Amino acid sequence: MHGALYPYWLSGAVAGHPIDRATNKMARYSINTVGNGLKVVASSFPRLETVSIAFGVKYGSIDEKPKINGAAHFLEHMLFKGTKKRTWKEINDQLKELGAYYNAFTDHETTVYFMQVYKGYFDKAMGILSDMIKNSTIPEKEFELERGPIINENLIRHDNSRYMVSDYMPQALYRRHPARMTVGGDNEKTIMNVERSDLLEIYNDYYTPGNSVLSIYGGISTKEAMASAARHFDDFEGDYREPKRAPSREKQEKRALTISRKGIRQTRLGIGFKCSEFREDRIDEFVSMHVIERYLDDRLFEEIREKRGLSYDPMAVYSPYSTFGFIAAAAGIEPSMAGQAKSIMLNEFRKLQDGDIDLSDLRRTRQSLYVDGKVKRENTANMSIGAAVFELMYGGAGLFDALPALIRASSLEDIREFAGKYIDTERYGMVMLKPS
Repeated sequence: MHGALYPYWLSGAVAGHPIDRATNKMARYSINTVGNGLKVVASSFPRLETVSIAFGVKYGSIDEKPKINGAAHFLEHMLFKGTKKRTWKEINDQLKELGAYYNAFTDHETTVYFMQVYKGYFDKAMGILSDMIKNSTIPEKEFELERGPIINENLIRHDNSRYMVSDYMPQALYRRHPARMTVGGDNEKTIMNVERSDLLEIYNDYYTPGNSVLSIYGGISTKEAMASAARHFDDFEGDYREPKRAPSREKQEKRALTISRKGIRQTRLGIGFKCSEFREDRIDEFVSMHVIERYLDDRLFEEIREKRGLSYDPMAVYSPYSTFGFIAAAAGIEPSMAGQAKSIMLNEFRKLQDGDIDLSDLRRTRQSLYVDGKVKRENTANMSIGAAVFELMYGGAGLFDALPALIRASSLEDIREFAGKYIDTERYGMVMLKPS
């Protein structure tokens, strides 16, 4: 079950509602450090029966050497494979005894491990997670065995066209930036090149207190959360080494990537545009693009599915990172209908580009996002992961906590400005995955 490649659901806060990061006034998170500088973000909701722990590391596929692309995801798997204290079976058996839901994911800029447990077992789960983070041995025997599951996980993605946008849209949009490398890597060209020494190098250099964050959310007190974090992570050691990253400065251009594949019957079409990387001085842009994503998603569902019956799953995706970003539309369609679906997508993008936005639809979009943010607070795993990711990539858990109210306060003027800034229907990236 553990070990996955997940794109993030991400959002921000809108300008005009400043968040004081020093005091975190708008957040219900307590932020402290333990041991050798590990940041701990804790939020208590006593009425909840579960607690979730997320441990995030600032390292992902864009930080890898191209010849071993996929190594970050490989390492994620290996932290479940044994420590100085526990074998892989003992890790699995002990977590099962706790009734824990546990998993991990790797993305372009982060790797996150998480566990969700009944609050009475929180400290035991923290002990297992901290052992994995601090004391992984990356056993040589298990390393060779795990190459097989990783290859097969990549094949699952290869055979599922729904992953097309996250895997291939960056390749259509970026010529040089490492965002064009897939998170899972290439089975033949890179995964077979990964050596155990490569994983040890990443683990020793980047799995360190200064390059990580621990997030705790749920039905225990903040005092209990901090005490457990200090008890289990106080001896976490390692010198700080931040990954070397540079924001993309590639201009938008019209490019198309066509992939023919045997064994599929549906065409998957995606159209996308570059966006700026996340910047703390442009939070209004960050939140506006997120609102645009949801608005576009609703419009595509109505126009492509409900009115014309062309697709089961039209969608919009906004993927912002600290070094790059993009917004895209995608749908799975019958091959003969690809041209019609493309025209509808471009038409909806063109309306956004021109500021032709239905105000009643926009109000519903903002309200939907507001409620969605409130509902997510009931899911402790979502909240612990979100706080960890925002601390690593987006300026802090204060932004994350303020999200629902600030999304609802976004302005029509901002949405029109940023849609016009990035959407240019004369220059778009397109990916088409079709039957050969």
